[in-house]
Amino acid sequence: MFPERAEAMHRICFDMEPSESDLGLLGSRDRWLVYRDLVRSRLTHIVAAALPRTKNAIGEHAFGRAVDEWLSTGGPKTRYLRHVPAELATFAIPVWRGTEAPWVADLASYELAAWNVRHAPRDPSSVAEFAFDRKPVITTAIEVLRLTHPVHDAPTPALGYERGPVWLCVYRDATHQPITTKLNAIAADLLDAWQRADRTVAQSVEQVAAAHETGIGPAFVEKLATLIADFIDRRIILGGQSPPRDPGQNA
Repeated sequence: MFPERAEAMHRICFDMEPSESDLGLLGSRDRWLVYRDLVRSRLTHIVAAALPRTKNAIGEHAFGRAVDEWLSTGGPKTRYLRHVPAELATFAIPVWRGTEAPWVADLASYELAAWNVRHAPRDPSSVAEFAFDRKPVITTAIEVLRLTHPVHDAPTPALGYERGPVWLCVYRDATHQPITTKLNAIAADLLDAWQRADRTVAQSVEQVAAAHETGIGPAFVEKLATLIADFIDRRIILGGQSPPRDPGQNA
């Protein structure tokens, strides 16, 4: 009997409309309707807190409908409220991308990145010094975005945004606030490679330069040095991985 009641509770909270049979099974009809409203209001509040500009851009009614449609697919799969906006975005962004205002999908992706960065885990407390022959250590609070509209520019214009390639880095500053800096295609690919940290800095630079058919000459090296210095200053790059310990050191 308990699984049947649990399933009824779930449907009452997340179906587009609660069924009278489920309400009759659980009893206390009015109390369960109040509970449904409380659950849905809490989830809607969290999503709206993460995507305020998106909500404003499409309007409260359309935003609420998107949340309702997402909830009707079964509700959140996560136990953590901070992960709820990502689940809504996974459902809604493809829908918004196919509308007459596809930039809304980019705006939601951008706001979600800022939300994720704000709630990302702490950075490692101790790392080795940055070096080109070491694998890099990047802040945990970072997202690299490849968008087709400059949605980081605020406020949202009445007619939306013109289409064009945009590369962004969203990271967290010392006060736990998300900060956005613009990139180019090579810098975005470098950050992706450095986040994976499966190669040394030098190896990843060679790989990315080759992919972009860019020679590593003096001009490239000068721009790379400026980029790395900026990332270190912003604490996007924290340092390098310590080299593996030689087993014979303690012999």
